[in-house]
Amino acid sequence: MRRATLLAVLLAVAIAGWLASPHLAPLLGLGGETPPAGSTAVVGQAAAPAERLTQVRVRRSEAEPMARQQVLNGRTQANRSVRVAAEVPGEVIEIVGEKGDQVAEGDLLARLDPRDRAAALAEARATLEQRRIEAEAAERLGQRGFQAETQVAGARAALEQARYQVRRSEVALEQTSITAPFAGVLEERPIELGSFLEVGDTVGTLVELDPLLVVTDVPEAAILSIVPGSTAEVKFIDGTVREGRVRFVARQANAATRSFRVEIVLPNPDLRIPAGISTTVAINLAPVPAHAVSPGILVLDDRGVLGVKSVDDDGKVAFHPAEIVRAEGDVVWLAGLPSTIDLITVGQGFVMPGQPVEAVPEATVAALVAGGEPGDTPGTPQ
Repeated sequence: MRRATLLAVLLAVAIAGWLASPHLAPLLGLGGETPPAGSTAVVGQAAAPAERLTQVRVRRSEAEPMARQQVLNGRTQANRSVRVAAEVPGEVIEIVGEKGDQVAEGDLLARLDPRDRAAALAEARATLEQRRIEAEAAERLGQRGFQAETQVAGARAALEQARYQVRRSEVALEQTSITAPFAGVLEERPIELGSFLEVGDTVGTLVELDPLLVVTDVPEAAILSIVPGSTAEVKFIDGTVREGRVRFVARQANAATRSFRVEIVLPNPDLRIPAGISTTVAINLAPVPAHAVSPGILVLDDRGVLGVKSVDDDGKVAFHPAEIVRAEGDVVWLAGLPSTIDLITVGQGFVMPGQPVEAVPEATVAALVAGGEPGDTPGTPQ
C-alpha cells in the first residue's frame, strides 16, 4: 500500500515538472514567451527557400516574306492530241514518216489515189470558162434590150454554179494529200500502202509535247489561293525540276472528289518528257510573313494542334498555333505567328502555357560557352 502511494506521488511530480517546461508553456498558454503577432514559424521547422524558376533558352525571331507553296501530285499530258482522219475515200499510194517521228505543221503524212479527181477538176474549170463567156454575152444583150432580165439572171447563176464546182473539185483533190495540222510527234500510224480508206478512217495520231501540259487536282481548301499566271515547280521521277505556269483553273469541282482541275504549261523543247508520267507539283502562292525555325522546336498542344512555344513580355510561356508554309532541309518556315516573337528553343517540353519561366537568350549562352565560364549551362531546365 505504501509502495503504490509512493509511485503515485512521484508520477504527479513528474507531470507537474513537464507542464512547467518553458518549451511547452507558450503553446498551451500556460505562461512563458508568446510568439510574435503574425508569425507563421513552426517550432522545430526552418523557413522554406524561395522556389527557383525553370530556365528556358529563347531566340528572338523576326518574320520575313516567304512565298507559300501548294504541293500536289500531278501527271503529264500532251498539250494537244489529234486523230488525223481521211476526208475522202481512196487507196493509200504514199506514206511519209514512221511512228515516233517528229513532223512540222503541213508535212505530208499520206497520199490517196486521186483517180478521176484531176480530170473532174479540169472539166469543172472548162465549164467555168464557158459559163463566164455566156454570162458576159447575156450582160451585153441585156444592156441593149435584146435579152430578158430573167435570162441575164440565169446566166449569172450558172456562172456561180460553175465556180462552186471548180472549188469543190479543187478541195477533193487537195484532200487526197493528208497533212499534219500542227507540229508534233506521230504517235500512231495504223495504215499501210494499199489500204483503202473510207471517210473518217484513221491515218495517224499526232500529239503535241511542246509545250507539255501538267494536270493536277487541287482540294477545295486550297483552290482560292491559286490563280492563272502563277508559277509552279514541277519535279519528275528522275529528280529533274522544271518551271511552268498555271494556264487554267477549273471553276467547277469534280462531283466525285470535290477537287478542281488545274493545268500547268511547261516548256519541253527537247521533247524528252513524255505524256502520262507522275510528277510532284509545287504551285507558288502569294508571299506571307513567316519565321525560319528548326523542326525540333515544333510541339503539339493537348488538342494535337501544331505550333511553337514562346516567352511573352510578362515572362510567361505562351503557345502559338502555326502553319508550315515551306520546308527546306533542316529549316521550316512558319506562318500565323506574331511578327516578332521570343521562341523557346531549348526546354519547351518542360514548361506549360501560362507558366512563369526564366528566359535566357541564345546569345548569352553562346557568349558564356565561348568564354569558357564555369557553372551550369543556361537554358537547361531545372
